[in-house]
Amino acid sequence: MVPIYSDTNLHSPNNDKIMKKFIFIINALEVIAGLLRGEKFEGVLYLDKETHVLTFKAWNRRAPKYKKTRKLCDLDGGWLGETNRHIVRYEKFAKSLGLPQILRQMDNDNRQSKEMLVDIAIIDNV
Repeated sequence: MVPIYSDTNLHSPNNDKIMKKFIFIINALEVIAGLLRGEKFEGVLYLDKETHVLTFKAWNRRAPKYKKTRKLCDLDGGWLGETNRHIVRYEKFAKSLGLPQILRQMDNDNRQSKEMLVDIAIIDNV
């Protein structure tokens, strides 16, 4: 934490009522570097219960980056993919096909997905 000195109400008509504060900033090096780059920071300003000091904590708004799904094969109604932790199968069918045609296409895609996974397992083990 780094203390920041702040003068408020300097431009008010009553300059005799100036409030001076110290604000402690958590992650101060990152926040000050970002301020120098022109970034804006959102966070929370609170009175620390233990030290009774005015403290600012910037929120980390960066979303985690995930690896994209690697496509293994295209199916008739979608695709089969792989992530680090899951096998992903995506399918969509037009309602106008009718239930028997949709079920037949789902069975074909399921068979094709199983064959692809077996092929990948054989290749990986060789």
